[in-house]
Amino acid sequence: MTGAVAARPLDEVVGSGILRIIAYLDNAPFSWDDNGAPKGIDVDIAKAIANEMGVKPEIILRMPGEKGDDDLRVNVWKGPLTGGGVGDLMMHVPIDREFAARNPEAVIGNPYFQERIALAIDSDRTGLNPTFDTFKGMKIGVQLGTVSDYFLMRFEDGALIDNIAHHVRAEDGAKEFKSKEIAALMGQRARIEALLHDIGVMPRIVEPVMDGIVRNQWIVGMAWKENSRDLGYHVQASLEKLKANGKLAEIFRSYGVTYIEPPIEDGVSNQ
Repeated sequence: MTGAVAARPLDEVVGSGILRIIAYLDNAPFSWDDNGAPKGIDVDIAKAIANEMGVKPEIILRMPGEKGDDDLRVNVWKGPLTGGGVGDLMMHVPIDREFAARNPEAVIGNPYFQERIALAIDSDRTGLNPTFDTFKGMKIGVQLGTVSDYFLMRFEDGALIDNIAHHVRAEDGAKEFKSKEIAALMGQRARIEALLHDIGVMPRIVEPVMDGIVRNQWIVGMAWKENSRDLGYHVQASLEKLKANGKLAEIFRSYGVTYIEPPIEDGVSNQ
């Protein structure tokens, strides 16, 4: 789908009866293309927000750029060079004050989830609360080239290198866990939970101490154009209703993902 070039303030959105939302094309379980139809947690949240606002959602899926700054420029305030326009709202934007300060053309806020790095474990082998020392004697799976991978490769100067089972596709790691080829699977908690849920596995999820990891948790929210602050506030009110009535947690649960509400003190940026 394509839209107009400029994002629109609240009155224009309500007047048109349509809320245009940008989500990432390949970001399961949050958003992806399912045989030509947008699907995922972010897609369902966007639809629920539009419903609360009394308008119809128009979901546009796009590939990420090289940097988050590029994504804001293309999707929120300027538009793609090839045309297609911006959205009124962009989903799954990191809530980070430095990032927000670099991009004054966009407003970043409305946090709705805290992503974390975690492990799915086979507790019969690892015990209920393993540390990373536990895996010096068993296999731990991780997707190649991720934050989790870098952490495991550098743990105690390479003490786990021989115990790491790398996989290129996240789905392969989930299958290896199900078949018990590995005793644990490390990565983004939401991604791991959703993948294992899809293949009928409900493991114990743990978050052991990860000293030295680049980042083990972050908050995701939304972005909209600087001149559309009234729209952002209206979306915030709709989001609060979804939290209060349990709909937000229900959306996450439908994908097998634990809803983790972001801490209030870290949950706002350049509103």
